Amino acid sequence: MLFQRISLGALCGALLCIASALSSEPSRSAPGLTETELKAVFLLRLPQFVTWPEEGLGRTFCVDEGSEVASLLSDMIAADPKGREVLSLASTRLNECDVVFSVSESLQAQGGRPQLWVSDAPGFALDGGMVELKRRGARMGLVVNVGALRSVGLKASSKLLQLAEVVGDD
Repeated sequence: MLFQRISLGALCGALLCIASALSSEPSRSAPGLTETELKAVFLLRLPQFVTWPEEGLGRTFCVDEGSEVASLLSDMIAADPKGREVLSLASTRLNECDVVFSVSESLQAQGGRPQLWVSDAPGFALDGGMVELKRRGARMGLVVNVGALRSVGLKASSKLLQLAEVVGDD
């Protein structure tokens, strides 16, 4: 019985040491993830940190067909759909999109339905875009244009704004 207590105590102690060692240095990037995978994860999680004017928005993602992010995002959503879907920007259903990820700066936001526009194009947020995925060394960062979000009735959460570089504040 004493041996079991020592073994269990030793095991718990070892797990505690490992957990504290792993968490003692904050992760600066997600180990093992490529830049494209990071972009897909950011894109998938981003709607959770945006307040939408209507319930249920933030579930339809439209992505450039040629983008490497498109297939990864499709696979991620297929594994855990939760009412979400991925459409191609090449389709004529752009007005059905809640979140638009475009590597092209030529596309413009559509009137009517609130859409969250995201790009990895350098300077996207400064040029009036809503959210820019920006590479910062080994990390992926966000640049959020608060004014552009407000112009379509969207609002970034305080948690998102704490993690992002904020531009375009009215």
